[in-house]
This record gives sequence, structure tokens and C-alpha cells, in this order.
Amino acid sequence: MKKQLPLIFILFPLLVIMVLVFTNKKTNNIKPVKEYITKSGVCPPFFLYDEDGNIINPVKGINADKPYSPRQTCGKCHDYDKITQGFHFQQGKNELPDSVMKKRFQWVSHPGNYGGNWCSPAPLYRSLAPKNNKSAKEIDMTSFDFITATCGACHPGGGPLEFDRNGNRYDKFMADSTNKLVAMGTNNFDGDYYKSNWVNTGVIEADCQLCHLPEYNYKKRNKQLEKWNFRWAATQGSGLASIEGSIKDSVPVIVKYDVTKFDIDGKLSLHLVREVRNETCLNCHAKPDWKKKGTTYSNRRDVHMNAGLKCVDCHTAGSMASNPLIKGKELHQFGKGDDPSGNVRNDLDNTVRNCEDCHLTGYLNAPIAKHNWLPPLHLEEISCQACHINERSVKAALVQVSDIFNPGTKITPPGKYIWTFYDQNLNYWNHYGELEMFTFKDQPTDPYTPSLAKYKDKIYPMNMVHSAWPGIYTEGKPGLNQPKMSDIYQMWVLHRKDKTKYPNLSKIIDNNGEFPK
Repeated sequence: MKKQLPLIFILFPLLVIMVLVFTNKKTNNIKPVKEYITKSGVCPPFFLYDEDGNIINPVKGINADKPYSPRQTCGKCHDYDKITQGFHFQQGKNELPDSVMKKRFQWVSHPGNYGGNWCSPAPLYRSLAPKNNKSAKEIDMTSFDFITATCGACHPGGGPLEFDRNGNRYDKFMADSTNKLVAMGTNNFDGDYYKSNWVNTGVIEADCQLCHLPEYNYKKRNKQLEKWNFRWAATQGSGLASIEGSIKDSVPVIVKYDVTKFDIDGKLSLHLVREVRNETCLNCHAKPDWKKKGTTYSNRRDVHMNAGLKCVDCHTAGSMASNPLIKGKELHQFGKGDDPSGNVRNDLDNTVRNCEDCHLTGYLNAPIAKHNWLPPLHLEEISCQACHINERSVKAALVQVSDIFNPGTKITPPGKYIWTFYDQNLNYWNHYGELEMFTFKDQPTDPYTPSLAKYKDKIYPMNMVHSAWPGIYTEGKPGLNQPKMSDIYQMWVLHRKDKTKYPNLSKIIDNNGEFPK
């Protein structure tokens, strides 16, 4: 029998790069893109369709009680299956972890949010359960829980929110009686179906309007996810209808379309844009980038934002992509940098426009950097960012620990109380309290100087996030496993009420005196 040692605390450094990292190799990123521009990008008036392919016409009362299906509606003209292969939709599902992740983390089954690392710099976080399990004890987070544990809030749909690990659409597969699956049943401890309710909630198809409709209501969409109204979320978020009821609370769900948004024939003409607005990207990226790097996306603090650039000017995609690895009609692999802490689609690293692509060519009126006074050797060894991003005006986390209970206020959901952050001066930082109290637009000024580190033969400014978390070592297995967040949280809750419960927790103290008493 394998020996399992008690919880141990480990310190794990994590490099978080200040900006997108680039190699010094020549790419095609600086080529003019005029020939790539799509000639026809105006969407004609269109009907909505439900998930069975039937027309929805609220004006004439046809199927007006059904939520619309992005797959069936947008897929009439666009290659839905091709689009949803993009890493924003898959979030690691269609990849396996690399050898380094396998050696370090026993729970990782995929390299992204789905099955791997969450948006937190380090554990603890919930682990995706394997597909096959022998008992409930082996299951922490199922594919269904992945949505309800708030991960669905930063997922556009499709991929693991639509199909199980065998490629079956969750709701259709559960509805098929030959598969012998029951809503909220144990379902053979299947990591995709244990205690799930797919047959009633439906799935979350890739929501095109979430990005391409500027007026999309992101918060209302996520409220539907909280109610387990998965198939209705896109309809509510797009503002086409109001949704009442809750699958979670067993209250029948009712759809009420706003007929004023349709023409006399029952067709839609929406304000759809090809180039996504910055605000859309920031719905998901603003918070973790603040925590990890101290990034601030404001005109006051970012010269590119102040100049009116969009995220997609550098993070190109589809026909407008500036790199051949990601260029192609409707190909939704966005130009990406190279984050040392991220392992999703590493084969697409450095497909984003880099500094040289614009500042050596004057692309989009970028000032051309001549650097005549600077010996060429410097530019071969030192990144542009090392000199030009020598200070961050907003603080980032230097240390994240999961070995103590966070005493701060306004931390939600409760599980996050086991995450505690320290700033660049090792002072306690109630980061989640700040997120709850105000938005990223209200980031307090708290400057710090990034560290300089060599990565892939160049020097870059970095934030070297260190972490301490309880891990489980099993003899004969490489790396560590992590305990369940819920178990650690309950241990602390009980201990704080009664010090005789789990008394060893009292031995964990702050030895630099910065943690609040």
C-alpha cells in the first residue's frame, strides 16, 4: 500500500512576465495586412434559431418561448466548429499537460483553466475530476461544477461547456435513456455527469455576441449561469429577451422576447462588430492581470490605450491576423505572447505583434525608435520592455499563500478566504476585498519596480510571484497532489471557532509581523 504523507507546505516560485514576451527571431508580423482584410463583413438581417434548428419569430409568435442557439443561428453562415477550436473556447481541453506540469502537479489533466491551472497564480483551487472514478471521494470538481464554480463566468462557451470528454453534447447524451444517466444522480461517478443536471440546464454554446455585440450585458449573462439557466444565458446577455425562473431552484424558466428589437418579418439587425472592443476583453483579463502583474488598462497609465489602440490591434486573429500560424478566415486563434506561467497552446507563442513590428515600421503611426546611440548588442540581449517598463504604477502580488486563513472583509465566494496575498513590500493585501469594493478602473496608485530576469536569451521585467500551499505527497508518485479547497476551508472555519479543532493550524504564524492580528 502506498504511503501518503500528511499535508506539507511548499514554496513554489512563479515567474509572471510584465508584458507579452517575444523572441528576437524575424516573423511575418510586420507585413502589411491590406490583402487580408475581409471584403464582406456586414451581417444581413437574420432569423434566430433554437437548438433544434427551428426558426424563432417573436413577432409572429413562432417558438417565442425558446432561447436562441448561437450554434444554429450564427452557424448558418459561419464555421462554428472551426471557430470553437480556438484556445479561448477550449481553454486547454484539447491539449495534454507537458512533462514539467506532469512531474509537478498530479491533479493536472489539461494545461488550461479546464483541468489545469486556474487564473490564480498558484494552488489551492478546485481540481477537475478524472473522467472515470470509483467513488465520490475521488471527485472534487466535475465538468458541470466547472461552470457553477464561477469558471463559466470567464468562458465564452463551446469546448468543455458544450461537449464531454468523449465528444458527446452533455444534454443530448444525458437525455438519451440508453445511457442510463439521471439528473443529479451519481451516474457511475463519471467526472462529466456526477451530480449534474445537463438534461435540464442545457449546455453553453459558444456565445458569439458576448464578444461581437458591444451592448452585450456580461453581468446578466453570468446571473443566468448562477441560476443554472445555461441554455438561456446567451439570450439574456444579448438583451434579446428577459429570462425568468431558475433551474437550480426548480422554478420554470420563461422567455420573454423584446419584439421591438425585431423587424416586421421577425428578423434581427444587431450592432455586430468585427473588431472586439477593449471592454469586452477586460471583462475577463483585467482582474487576473492586476493580481499577477499590476497591469492597468487605462488612458492615464498606458500609452497604447491613451493613443486609442485596441487589444485586437496587437492580438490579431482570423483574416486580419499578422502571423501565418493564426491567419485564416474565421480562425479564432488570437495572437498571443509567451507567459512563462501559462502552458495553453505554447505552439502559438509570439504570434502577437511585438514592439519591433510597430516601432521599427511605423505601423498605425507608431513612433519609430532609431536608437542610433545604442550598441546593437543591447537590443540582442535586452528586451524593449526592460528599459521602457521600468515601473508599474499599480501593485501586484509578490506572494500568494494558501496555508493561512485570510481575515479580510468582502471576500467572495467564501472559498477564497484560503487565499492570502502580500504586496511587493510583503504587506498584507486584501486583493479580493478591493475587487469586490471597486472595479479595475479604480485601481489605487501604488508603484513598484519589476525584477529583471533572463527568459529565452533575453532580459525582461518580471513579477516573481512566490506561493506557499499545502500539498500531498504520495510515495512512488512524482510531484504533489492538492487537498480539496472545501476541506481546507472547513478546517479553518472549525479551528477559528474552537482552537481545539485541528490545533496544529495554530502553529502557522506570520514571522514578519505584517499579517493582521
